[in-house]
Amino acid sequence: METSSFVALSKQAAIQHHRLTSLANNIANASTPGYRKNGMNFATFLSRQTTTSPIIYTVEHPAFVNLVAGTITQTANPLDLAISDNDRAFFVVLPQAEGRPMLTRAGTFHLDGTGRVVTPNGDPLLGVNDQPIIMPGIDPKISVSSSGEVLEGDQVVGQIKILELSPGAAVNHRGRGLYESPATRPAAGFVVHQGALEGSNVEVVSEMTELIQLTRNYEMLQQLLSTEHARLTDLIDKMPMV
Repeated sequence: METSSFVALSKQAAIQHHRLTSLANNIANASTPGYRKNGMNFATFLSRQTTTSPIIYTVEHPAFVNLVAGTITQTANPLDLAISDNDRAFFVVLPQAEGRPMLTRAGTFHLDGTGRVVTPNGDPLLGVNDQPIIMPGIDPKISVSSSGEVLEGDQVVGQIKILELSPGAAVNHRGRGLYESPATRPAAGFVVHQGALEGSNVEVVSEMTELIQLTRNYEMLQQLLSTEHARLTDLIDKMPMV
């Protein structure tokens, strides 16, 4: 196979196996509370050539999470929570399957049978003491302050732990609205909203437009490979028998 085919395949692999998957995942989570869309960067590099015509290959950079906040919508649930004023701030939950704290912007919480504030998957919301927030059940009135202080009636029952990504820190999407980063610190400059949810930051029209364009690019590359294959086959057929 000639170099032109390798160039096409390098781009085709990047498009088909990575960006298309990322776009499809973003579109599927367009209505998921707190979802941050995945992005991907591609770059090119010049191969070493002995000729004066260098060949450019497509290479993939690691995927990234777009940290731009989604729109906050008011709800009637006192345990729906949202964070504003700090796009890098996250709630901290403890998924049973992971066994270690994870970050989330999905503020859809409720009380389980033991009075813990948990996610729809049953993951407890952690306080600043790294323990689950538990409501004693003495007073049915639950309130959460803008700083994350949790009260039941007039009794303070906990302080929600909110961490932010350190400058330049990477963040990885772990599924189910969970994120993980090797570098976090106590968040500052945030506001917690009670009875509200942050939506996904996915812009469906933009994602669909890019998906259509990538699909067209993929089809074009398929045609290029077919043409190249036919050219090589014809060349071999016309070679004199030795």
